[in-house]
Amino acid sequence: MTINSAIATTSSRLDREIELPPEVEAQKQAITDRAIAYCNESLDRSRFFSLLKDGEVTPGMMHYAFLQYHLWRDRLHQWFGLCIVKAGSCTDPDQKRAIMSLADHTFTDLQDGHSEMYLDFLRELGLGDAEIQASHRSAATVAYEHSFFEDFGYKTDNFYEALAALSGRELCVSVRNERILQYYFDARSMRHPTWLALHADLEVEHFQDAIRPVLTRHTGDVAKIADLIQAIEQGIDRHVQYFEAMLDEYESRQLNETSKK
Repeated sequence: MTINSAIATTSSRLDREIELPPEVEAQKQAITDRAIAYCNESLDRSRFFSLLKDGEVTPGMMHYAFLQYHLWRDRLHQWFGLCIVKAGSCTDPDQKRAIMSLADHTFTDLQDGHSEMYLDFLRELGLGDAEIQASHRSAATVAYEHSFFEDFGYKTDNFYEALAALSGRELCVSVRNERILQYYFDARSMRHPTWLALHADLEVEHFQDAIRPVLTRHTGDVAKIADLIQAIEQGIDRHVQYFEAMLDEYESRQLNETSKK
């Protein structure tokens, strides 16, 4: 895969070369491997991604799903903002690093024009600007937007769980995009859109940025690590379920349109 590495690194101010204690590094790698495996399991259980793998996701399905995803993505910063609000201290080393990673991700996304890349991606799917501008949030999108706040709210005792769940979503995006590139774009001999290709790689870094302070805080605490893994998997499942809900909506709308003819 070829991506624009300058875009990927232009605005990030995080020092990713800081060495972690060996036990934390080992834990980070083990959890990353486990989370990637879980992403694949969750995607394999998904009807949307099974249809994708079988070559049965139509352009219409892709248009609907990623027009809705565009509307959700426009408010992604709110999830990052909730995690920042939930951090109790900006001087505690682990929470400080977490806040920096959350702020850096938001800054990089906005500074480097990822929203504009996404619009280009929609156009490469075959959507026109009028269609993009005319789209409105569906019930599935509204539900997904609210889900993070419903799961983690404004409690003060689940900051690290919220951070872990957000990191799970980040990693799922990477694995998801690899599948979309392979089973949709490669299958049609289409070029790889910059947004999809970039985030297939970049989100692994974002996952590790988010999970690093979680692990430096809790490595060695078996019960807490289990809770954090559960939160990661919850974030992955929530993301995959969003695509299931969008598929249901699309099929329902298609059925209604057919019945009117």
